Formats: sequence, structure tokens, C-alpha cells
Amino acid sequence: MESTRTPQSVQYTISRATRVEILEHLEACSGQFQPPLADRVDLPSYAEKLFRRSVTWEAWHREKLVGLVACYLDLETQPAKAFVSNVSVLQAYRSQGIARQLMACCHREVMQRGAQEIALEVSAGNALAISLYSKLGYRRSATKGQNVLMQLILGTDG
Repeated sequence: MESTRTPQSVQYTISRATRVEILEHLEACSGQFQPPLADRVDLPSYAEKLFRRSVTWEAWHREKLVGLVACYLDLETQPAKAFVSNVSVLQAYRSQGIARQLMACCHREVMQRGAQEIALEVSAGNALAISLYSKLGYRRSATKGQNVLMQLILGTDG
């Protein structure tokens, strides 16, 4: 087990992680998703896609990727939009505000890049994630099977 960390020991970066680091992080976090991420996607292909096509906000502790938010930007649409594809924090680092900090960084950056809306999809059974997103200002916009689509208009209370 890792030693106790203070929040200051976590460093935040944008798009520093390699494909391999993203894959290792997703594999370690897969079981925290409902259903597990590895049951829904091919993890190596997904890690490659995130590495090549998304902007990532990362939390690092001692050169280990402990938190990840990945977002796709579509600045060609009107209004410009962003879609959060992944939010994950290693189990030992949860409940420290890391996901909240990563999402706040993501919101600021995509707004600076011109996006006016940001959306995400979450399992309807993932009450903790839905609670976090609601606190960040996301509102339910639709349902898609067992998932809830949530949206945030940037520049508002989020």
C-alpha cells in the first residue's frame, strides 16, 4: 500500500502521458467502472484512441499516473462542443478531490479553446460519479440504455 499522501504531492499536467501509461492506468481502474471498462471496450485500442485523439488532464504522484480525464473537442460545430470520454482515479487516490480538480482544469481549458458545451455519459448505477458531475454543474440531458447523458453549459455555475 502507498504511504499517506498530501494533496500537494499530486502534480497536474495536460497530455503528458504516453499510450502505455494511459493503458496501464485504464487497466488498473477498469473494475471501478459499471460495468468494468474492460468488458465494454478493447483497452489497448481505447488507450490508443485517447492518446491520439483526445486532450488528457492527468494527476501524477511520483511519476505514476493516478488520475485521468480524457476529452474530445469538436470546435467545428456551432456551438463548439466537448465530450468527456473518461474520468478515472486509482482506488488508493480516490476521495482526495483529484477527479474534481481534473474536471475543473478540463472545463477551463476547453472553454479557452472555444467550446461552449461539454457532455459526458455515465452508468445510471454510478451514483458517486453522477453526484460529482451534478456538483460540477452537469444536468441530465437524456438516457441511453443503462447510461445517463449529462451536459454542462460552460461559463455557468460549473
